[in-house]
Amino acid sequence: MSEPRYEVLGPLGPREVGDVAEHERPETLRGRRVAYLWDELFRGPEMFDVISQVARERHGEVEFVGWEEFGNFHASAAEERRVLDALPELLRAHRVDLVVAAVGA
Repeated sequence: MSEPRYEVLGPLGPREVGDVAEHERPETLRGRRVAYLWDELFRGPEMFDVISQVARERHGEVEFVGWEEFGNFHASAAEERRVLDALPELLRAHRVDLVVAAVGA
């Protein structure tokens, strides 16, 4: 009797984005506009409050754009695609300099 054989599907999907070039980091956040992106899985609003407070204490004038402006990028496949497709234009429209992407566990 032979052992049964099973086809296996790996949990990782195909890679959609290639390597991203690293950009020089700014020396300060003063005068910058920072966007928060969140997948709505783990304590984002609490963490964003702490990050905002510390950033302002260290750098002075820093503006933040809330995650609500961008949507949940970890939703149903259709919603996720819609959010990600709209993201570049939304970041431009909000004049975002930097992004904090919070991904929960």
